[in-house]
Amino acid sequence: MKFKVSCGDLERRLSVLGRVIESKPAVPIWGHFLFETKGDSLIITAGSSDVIMYTELSVMDSEGDAKAVVPGGKVMEYLKKLPEQPIEISIDDATHAIQISTLMGTSSQTGESAEEWPNVPALSPEAQTFSVSSQSLLNGIARTAFAVANDTLRPALNGIYFDIEPTMLTMVSTDSHRLVRYCRTDVQPGINASFILNKRPAALLKGVLDKVDSTVSISFDSKHIMFQMPLYTVICLQPEGAYPAYKSVIPANGNPHKLTINRQDLSNAVSRVLLFSDNTKLLRLDITSNSVTVSSQDLDLSCKASETISCEYTSDDMTIGFKGAFFSDVLVNMECQEIEISLADPARSALFSPALKRDGEDELMLLMPMKV
Repeated sequence: MKFKVSCGDLERRLSVLGRVIESKPAVPIWGHFLFETKGDSLIITAGSSDVIMYTELSVMDSEGDAKAVVPGGKVMEYLKKLPEQPIEISIDDATHAIQISTLMGTSSQTGESAEEWPNVPALSPEAQTFSVSSQSLLNGIARTAFAVANDTLRPALNGIYFDIEPTMLTMVSTDSHRLVRYCRTDVQPGINASFILNKRPAALLKGVLDKVDSTVSISFDSKHIMFQMPLYTVICLQPEGAYPAYKSVIPANGNPHKLTINRQDLSNAVSRVLLFSDNTKLLRLDITSNSVTVSSQDLDLSCKASETISCEYTSDDMTIGFKGAFFSDVLVNMECQEIEISLADPARSALFSPALKRDGEDELMLLMPMKV
């Protein structure tokens, strides 16, 4: 195998794919990259136990179609330290020796045979496909990922649930204490289906989508999901088990008591007040006409704090408690100037949504209260 390629292009692709590689891979060869030349194209693959990502880039002066396994560590660091230039990579088919020739000199190291590389999984003929913009998919992952569970007994909760309808895409996450529902009403999948995207592939996708502005094709069957973008393809496993009936948790008609408040002001106050909380991290909200007082305390250390913020609220006075970290996460992960908090009573879940909805979006976060 021999070819010439842009040093910068190769380094950027390897940096993205390198995120797939685990520190202690289940299959040792997955600690490396698979290089495959086909004509004037180089296909690079990185794999792990739950996700595979590959990319294709153009090369020059390629000599024959071949496969080789390239250790990633030294190659990536070496390419990072090189100035932009064309480089030549040659890999001996018999010894797997890798040589990189640059304008300044050469480097060499030993690779491995590609024979042990596991096959890339193929989707079944029954797989379904729909398309979504990269920005819509990125927003959905960003808004829901923080509420994904880490539950060994219920692996289905350890991912983002995609509820697909002909005229809408809904993404859901929950850890049983909080639930996020993010709907894209401007997506037209044209099918009724669902799948679960595991936490780790979701994080990898988020990093890729942040650099992409295009349409993403999503194909899936009962076991795998494939995301195809102009530069990268990601294939991942679905977790086992069925996702809970999330719609039954959300109050059908919402909650009657509405509080509208500046999100950033509330978030800042919460972050300061929680510095004085005890191990329970309990946050107390005392809501009265047009104001809310957030407070916490640590009786053992004889310290406490409270702050009062103006708001729009005309219902009966209410005192309600929340786990401070969860309450803060909800505020941090919403992107709006003002939020509406809908309440029923101190024992039932609170609903958070933007006071002004954006076109094509419907966002709702649900948080269970704590006893004050």
